[in-house]
Amino acid sequence: MKVIMDADCLIKLTKAGLKEQVCEVWHVSIPPLVRRETVDQASHLPDAVRIKQNIMDGHITVIETNIRAAKGEDVALRLYQGGGFDAVATDDARFIRQLRGLGVPYAVPAVIIVRFRLDGKLTLDQAQQALEALRPHISPEQYASAQLMLSGGLRS
Repeated sequence: MKVIMDADCLIKLTKAGLKEQVCEVWHVSIPPLVRRETVDQASHLPDAVRIKQNIMDGHITVIETNIRAAKGEDVALRLYQGGGFDAVATDDARFIRQLRGLGVPYAVPAVIIVRFRLDGKLTLDQAQQALEALRPHISPEQYASAQLMLSGGLRS
């Protein structure tokens, strides 16, 4: 799967300890503005060091573009609309509403965890650990839904 990811999702997957696994299975791209938000402007944070290393190792592709925007989400949407991506990965509520309105497929970090579990990329224990690490950074509703799906309460 080819996804264009915003800063919010990238940071949350890093906190959940899943960024590397996601980058191994999916082709993850980010706009330069997302790199600036997650690496350059946050160079003092451990997450920034790990994200920068993933970029340097080629696990995350920075898509060079002439698109001008104030936010990484806006560039991500324009890149998606240009073709070549299956979905946008985000956890920004405003951006999700916009994507829904436009009919753009998107994935949030908690659902990525569930999808990886259902696809056999994570054990149940690994998925639950990742979801627990993500818990302080997502809504209670998103956490509860993902937990229910992991426990077999909902089938996709």
